Amino acid sequence: MSRVRKGVAMGLRPIEVDEGQRQGRAVSPVLCLSFNGALSTLFQFGLAIAVALAPATAQESPNAGLSLSVVGIRTKDYADSMNFYTKVMGFKPAFSFSPNGQTMNTYFQLSRDTFLELQEAPANTPSGFSHIHMKTEDVDASLARLRQAGVPNCTETLNTGCLMDVRIAQPTKEKSATIIDPSGIRIEPTQFIPGSLTRKAVDSWENKNPPIRLLVVGIAVKDYPESQKFYGGLMDFPVAFKFSSPDGQRTTTYYQISRDTFLEMQPSTAEVPPGITHVHMLTDDVNAAVPRLRQSCLGTATPNKASPKTVSEPGIAQPSHVKNANVFDANGLRLELNEWLPDSLTKKAVESWK
Repeated sequence: MSRVRKGVAMGLRPIEVDEGQRQGRAVSPVLCLSFNGALSTLFQFGLAIAVALAPATAQESPNAGLSLSVVGIRTKDYADSMNFYTKVMGFKPAFSFSPNGQTMNTYFQLSRDTFLELQEAPANTPSGFSHIHMKTEDVDASLARLRQAGVPNCTETLNTGCLMDVRIAQPTKEKSATIIDPSGIRIEPTQFIPGSLTRKAVDSWENKNPPIRLLVVGIAVKDYPESQKFYGGLMDFPVAFKFSSPDGQRTTTYYQISRDTFLEMQPSTAEVPPGITHVHMLTDDVNAAVPRLRQSCLGTATPNKASPKTVSEPGIAQPSHVKNANVFDANGLRLELNEWLPDSLTKKAVESWK
């Protein structure tokens, strides 16, 4: 059976690609395959092996029920990114809208309650990760707790380490607020109220795709001690585990936002400016995902190079001890596919959550 016919028999559909999508690979002149199932992959931020490790301990949820729900992605070429996420990655669009009558947004539903938000970037705005949503059952209570902890309101002269009042976001009809962390990263505590587009998507979810969900959002921060105080103190996220680079100069901290979601914090560098750096997505079988992605005409990723539309070989990330593979989207943004092993640190943290 030919590769294309075998792929169709497996539930894949052929798509046409141009030569630019076959980056660096020897691809015979056949059609690539588009996947109906959800796939995704991510990039390992930093390749150093850690020398100091703090294991996860049992944690309790002190942060008014926040959990990672949405990560936003800006793109200059909306059509190309839509093609990548739907036809290559196989993600399911939940809904689309125009926030201003000129640009478009699409929410891809990865799991029942986790999403990627693809945003068409306005003029003079580069592609990249844009913001984080954290779901809460009561956004007013979340903001009240943060104000009580000492987070001030944003003003004309104070635009980091602050928060903005609750509003009804349009046209998604979510009840949300905005937090700006000390590095300028935008976090939106969001309540899925009746009638909101996200609430409708969650309520109508049918688990037809292979299991995959947002697990971790990675950030780089410009002032590590200040950010530790912000996330560990004011935001009240417990530390799940942390580790240091071999030279002891860099520390990575995993904060546990909820039982099943994490924030990975690392210091920014000259090469990695402050901001959102990557996301992790949890799946059941990394080894099966990578060849399927390659069948959809992703090239082979080059180490330490953000080449768009490429995927790496599976490996074991240390010291977090997860099986992972790295994908670069149409803009070279880093997505990491994770598969838990028995000793994976995120798995242990989830299992010890109270």
